[in-house]
Amino acid sequence: MIQLLFLVVFVEGAVALLLMIKLGPLRKLTMNALDQVKTGKGPAMVKTLACTMSVIMASSITSILKIQNRATKIGTMTPMDQILLKTHLLEASLMGGVFTFPCINY
Repeated sequence: MIQLLFLVVFVEGAVALLLMIKLGPLRKLTMNALDQVKTGKGPAMVKTLACTMSVIMASSITSILKIQNRATKIGTMTPMDQILLKTHLLEASLMGGVFTFPCINY
């Protein structure tokens, strides 16, 4: 799951970089691709992807809360719980960044 999120973050970075560079053909190609995504089948695909990622993010947050509640009951965290907590925190923070990136740009 984390690999998919890293892929999405790197693709967003590459698109932003292509839009910042003043090379005519690459920038025009990127703009045309973004226009195609915004019209036609693009919005349905984006909504589906956003819903899927929000469900995964909600699952991650509930797992974080379960681990924290278990830690408060026991009084300490096991090493396995620490690893799971850090993994879920990484997933949630990457998905939060993916969700806020379009809000900043538009």
